Amino acid sequence: MDTRTRQQLVDRVANAIREREDDLVERMLARFAAEVPDSGVGTDPEMTAAMRRSCHGNLRAALAHAVREGDPLPFGPPSDAIDEARIGARIGTPLVAGLRTYRIGEAVAWEALQDAVDALEDVDPATRSTLLRRWTRGMFAYVDAVIPFVVDEYTRERERLLRGREQRRVQLVRDVLDGGDVDPCALGYDLAATHRAVVAWGPGAEGEIGRIAATAGAPCLVVSVGEQTCWGWLAGAGDERDLREALGGWEGGLALGRPARGADGFRRSHREARAAHRIGAATGDPVTRFDDVALESVLLADERAARAFVAAELGPLGDGRDGTKLRETLVAYFACGFNASAAAAALGVNDRTVAYRLSGIEERLGRPVRARQAELQAAIRLERVLGAPPPR
Repeated sequence: MDTRTRQQLVDRVANAIREREDDLVERMLARFAAEVPDSGVGTDPEMTAAMRRSCHGNLRAALAHAVREGDPLPFGPPSDAIDEARIGARIGTPLVAGLRTYRIGEAVAWEALQDAVDALEDVDPATRSTLLRRWTRGMFAYVDAVIPFVVDEYTRERERLLRGREQRRVQLVRDVLDGGDVDPCALGYDLAATHRAVVAWGPGAEGEIGRIAATAGAPCLVVSVGEQTCWGWLAGAGDERDLREALGGWEGGLALGRPARGADGFRRSHREARAAHRIGAATGDPVTRFDDVALESVLLADERAARAFVAAELGPLGDGRDGTKLRETLVAYFACGFNASAAAAALGVNDRTVAYRLSGIEERLGRPVRARQAELQAAIRLERVLGAPPPR
């Protein structure tokens, strides 16, 4: 086989993988979440977004290397891969977890590569085997070359975080969250108080937590864990009415845990705020309280099972415009206590329209709506989170 023909086959394989790029990246992320729970994928929105960008950047760079051969990183690693390493260090993702994601991503890409080579039906088996070996060498060489850059960047960022007063405070907060005993004087915050944890994301997140605390009259502790993400705690938890008045009017997002006392409460309210953060980032709500999304948080502990549950309960309603109307009707019907007339008024349609839609819903579901009230309500709430388009 001459050089030109060989290069044409290489390009065909590369194009086949490029066409699947988005699907492959989502497959990688799903495996990261399932197989490397410490990676932060699926639980931390900022880490998930960084990992998604990194997967796209690495996949494109690996393809470019495999096509041209030679130096795997002639211009250095992709910037998105470096950014992911920095964010992982700031958030506290273990380095070993980050490295495991590279090997999983390599496995997903190799499976796609094998599929693309097998699909070359006009090529004899010997040539396909030779082509697969070339691509395999290229993929493995790329990952082996990029990992040292990732390790170095992660290590530098961790060392930088440990320097200076602010970095020391971040480390003290992590020590408390990890269950350690920390001197409140060194932290500058009363751990024996009642706390309400906050996660804020968006431009000026740290200042926004400070503004809320000042308005609510509550001492606060704030640490920055990302370029636009901050964790905070309001001591005394703040009066609920004062807190509500302090919220709103900011272009970013806020997630709040429930008030809890002492060091254990500091940790528990923070876990709740981060769970609410995951949901608020997906739905785009400006303020998300854990109290309002506790059910979603529990059900999303196993995201794969949650997606299967939503599909089983709401899949028969279909999607598109008709599916949306049926879901809206269900929401209004439940909110109005199974009063069809009240639901019609809430939706701005006549009673017959709601009756017709309810009849259609029950026909598609194969059972009365009342018989699946709890399941349908839970599925609707979950779909609001899971149905949000992934950030790019």
